[in-house]
Amino acid sequence: MSTDHETTAWQVLRTLPLLMRLVAAEIRQTEHALVPAHLSVLFILSQRACNLSELAEQLAVSLPTMSNTISRLVAAELVTRAPAPQDRRAVQISITAVGLALLHEITTHMVGRIAATLAPLSDADLEAISQGLAALQRAFTSAAPYEDKLLHL
Repeated sequence: MSTDHETTAWQVLRTLPLLMRLVAAEIRQTEHALVPAHLSVLFILSQRACNLSELAEQLAVSLPTMSNTISRLVAAELVTRAPAPQDRRAVQISITAVGLALLHEITTHMVGRIAATLAPLSDADLEAISQGLAALQRAFTSAAPYEDKLLHL
């Protein structure tokens, strides 16, 4: 069975809100007042420290929005701000041990919830989903400014 790009795009757009609701529900299960955007920042910082401009660009938000997000995460002790080693005028943002632990906790719970949701599917369906998601990840990774690496958490 053949499908065109627009039909597939619509399927992706219909599926993403369902997945994001699951992600948001898992985040709400933590004691921290996080939103999915905060989780995205933690994912990025789990890979490397960044400055505010880099984070804003990677998440396609304004500098004031990112600054507010970072302030909330600093207050929650999930990230730190420090002078950048190469330029003391610049500020480097890094994830803390608490932030890494929380990110690991949330992703572990999300994986469990998603696995439970997928449990009724056949092995053939799971393989088809896995192959489709791998192709989707390749397509979006080539277009994205960064790549989330959940397997390294």
